[in-house]
Amino acid sequence: MLFVTLLTVALLLAGGAMAQDKLVKRTGEEMKVKVLSVTKTKVKFVRQGTEAPVYTLPVSDIEYIEYPTGDRDTFGVAKVAPKDVSKEEVKKWHGPVPGPDGRLAVPLEEVVAKDKSYNIGEIYNRDGVVGIVVGLTDNGRHGVIMSLDEASLAWSKLPRKRMECVGASSADDGEANQRAVAEYIARNGLSWSDFPAFEWCRAKGEGWYLPAVTEVWSAGTMYMGGSRTSPKRNLRKAFNETIKALCGTPVSNTMFYHSSTECKNRHKVKYSHMNGDEPYIDEGFKHDELFVRAFYKF
Repeated sequence: MLFVTLLTVALLLAGGAMAQDKLVKRTGEEMKVKVLSVTKTKVKFVRQGTEAPVYTLPVSDIEYIEYPTGDRDTFGVAKVAPKDVSKEEVKKWHGPVPGPDGRLAVPLEEVVAKDKSYNIGEIYNRDGVVGIVVGLTDNGRHGVIMSLDEASLAWSKLPRKRMECVGASSADDGEANQRAVAEYIARNGLSWSDFPAFEWCRAKGEGWYLPAVTEVWSAGTMYMGGSRTSPKRNLRKAFNETIKALCGTPVSNTMFYHSSTECKNRHKVKYSHMNGDEPYIDEGFKHDELFVRAFYKF
């Protein structure tokens, strides 16, 4: 009898170890996670099959959590339809106004003067390249844009035994890091599919790249209105409304974003987030699936 009881407990524990929770965000995105804690304001969790990093999401971003038992925590926050986006605010940022279906009422194509000066949070649209401005030089005539969409991907999918530093060591030059990865792939007979985050960025076309950690940090600071310690919520909201108006994915205030910058530890890379919580820059494993945004210099 004791043996049967112990065996039953062991099986229950094994089943619990394999079971995963399903977290569904208000955007419709589904994530397989292990929920660590739920409060009235936030949820802490780790991604499926990992123990770190620990993520935090406000309940206002979550539609529901479904557990292996079939139970659900529903947070009951109403979704905001595209038609509820302030037309005045949209016009202020880029002009075209989305219709009730979320699509633009007028084409985005426009004649852009070669010497046009841009502002942070403005849409860049030239020669088929479209993104949101997150960095500026030369009085706004040049700078950096960030993709309107994102993906959740690993930095590398190579087996741990084959993992090594590839030379992507720059903290502020993502293009140089991507060239280092390209050279490593060529030397070792690999493919871009072995480096999913880079592959996703490159697939957008010539000039797109996975940003270095300082570039990710800087974009996050601009997204928050120019300050991590004193964020301007109205600018952050307008930034995301601009992205949503073009059917893009709003920037997450709580999740980490991959950078192209490696650590000295061959298994790790640096990443950053888009909010005011310290540390602003941290380290994680190359196999970790974190959010990815592509950058482009104009």
